[in-house]
Amino acid sequence: MEYVVTASYEWSVPSKITFTDTIAEVEANADTGDTQKVKVTKNIIPNKKKLQITVSSTTTKEEGGVTKFAIKTDEDAYLIYAIKKGTTYDDEIAVGGEVMSVDSGKYAADTPLKFFLTKDTGTNVSEKAGSYSGVVVFTAQLVAAT
Repeated sequence: MEYVVTASYEWSVPSKITFTDTIAEVEANADTGDTQKVKVTKNIIPNKKKLQITVSSTTTKEEGGVTKFAIKTDEDAYLIYAIKKGTTYDDEIAVGGEVMSVDSGKYAADTPLKFFLTKDTGTNVSEKAGSYSGVVVFTAQLVAAT
């Protein structure tokens, strides 16, 4: 007898993230209508492997010796933001850090995300006018399960 199962996986991420100028806590919008989640909807992978999804950015800024997520203007004005995960959003993800992983044998999973914009609030500090932008990059790969 023979039986072959072809490995494959499907996943989705927020398609657009829009910060407003009036609040520091911002949600991501997904085309699926299921906002602020990274979702694995099909996970058929080899035994002893896991599907790992990480997040990075094309725009970062060093702050206190730590690389932070950032958005910037064409004039190089930066605003830093944090990405937090989990149902209480208390788990901050580092640049290049893991959003979620799904072990072989588990078909679907999701992780809620929120994006928090850091605004300067010191004495006599104002935001710098401009149109800020950046790209959040999500990457999926199969890695050894531990």
